[in-house]
Amino acid sequence: MMIFEQKLREKKLKVTPQRIAILQEIKKGGHIGIEEIYENIKTRYPSISLATVYKNITSLYEANLLREIKIPQHKQKYELVCEHHIHVVCQKCGKLEDVFLDSKNIVNLCREATHYELINANVMLIGICSHCK
Repeated sequence: MMIFEQKLREKKLKVTPQRIAILQEIKKGGHIGIEEIYENIKTRYPSISLATVYKNITSLYEANLLREIKIPQHKQKYELVCEHHIHVVCQKCGKLEDVFLDSKNIVNLCREATHYELINANVMLIGICSHCK
């Protein structure tokens, strides 16, 4: 909890129990949608609204504390910003996993092919998980 308070202060965001609860739910869930966050914290904060959760997610995202994950044919999910990684998602059930691989080669190949100055990489591989096969 202290780490979240510190990160909020560093980003000049007000430290509120609701923001801490949202960050804790995202940490616990790994990849989690807004509605799921809302359902999980409304028991602790019955007066919180879905709109408040949306507003706080937007603020945390804009402060670069959260990363949005857009999954084809599913609602977006959020995760805490951490070291770069690749997402692997099941096309059938939507299960989402992190794979921590060195993606520098992919970035370098793309930089050479396009001559872009690349700022960020967001790699998602889509397949069918072992459970759905």
